[in-house]
Amino acid sequence: MSQTLVVAEAGSCHDGKLDAMGEMIRIAKDAGADVCKFQWTSSPERLAARRHAEEYLWAYRTIAFPRDWLTDLKNQCDAADIEFMCTVYLPEDVPLIAPLVQRFKVASFEALDLEFLRAHAGYAHATLGHHEKEAIVSTGMLTEPEITLIRNEKYASPSRLPPIRFLHCVAAYPAPLNELNLHHLRTREYAGFSDHTGFAWTGALAVAAGASILEVHFRLDSTSPQNPDYGHSLGPAQLKEYIANVRLTEAAFGGGGKGVTPSEERWAKYRVRA
Repeated sequence: MSQTLVVAEAGSCHDGKLDAMGEMIRIAKDAGADVCKFQWTSSPERLAARRHAEEYLWAYRTIAFPRDWLTDLKNQCDAADIEFMCTVYLPEDVPLIAPLVQRFKVASFEALDLEFLRAHAGYAHATLGHHEKEAIVSTGMLTEPEITLIRNEKYASPSRLPPIRFLHCVAAYPAPLNELNLHHLRTREYAGFSDHTGFAWTGALAVAAGASILEVHFRLDSTSPQNPDYGHSLGPAQLKEYIANVRLTEAAFGGGGKGVTPSEERWAKYRVRA
């Protein structure tokens, strides 16, 4: 089984502090994550208005840190040898983040905004050959017909939407276990799972169901309990456990055809044949 891309999502758990963001990069790397992802907006007021969510303006302000920190975070990720990723929510912010990331991440709340998806198209990326940067899109709150709508739009005008991989997602914070419906991952519709459960073992379940990408929120021990992402985020030790469980699941699934395994070889001579 190929290795799962594990995206450690910092969200707002840095409490708006650059030194805390640097600490989160180090924790993500130490835990074995492949990517450390942040969220950023150039205008929390515009984001609140766009989502009709004025009551969450205070939360959006936690991710409205200075623009030049983005380059600093990218450099810190490079130095730590972990991929930098950042979700943005406003069309005008896409060109700002594009030069810094290998791939885009689109949140569930913006997934049906086709114009916003189109804003991500057209950015070349060397390590993906001559293709555009892919967009990893969460599907919380989306129905199957709505996901089909996005797919059909891509096929109808392939130059106008970026390559898309969907993540199954339950957009609740935290997400109830009885609503996860991880069986969706057994279809080809989804490449992975955006995990809001706050448990250290749900990623392993998702991999067993077929996920090749995982996004999981984490926090610092010092993150304020009043932080909007605190309740569904893993602590540093839990993040390490989460990723260890994922890697054990990958090892258990293995790959290749059925045959005598190395550990069975010493016993093979005792087999009884007809």
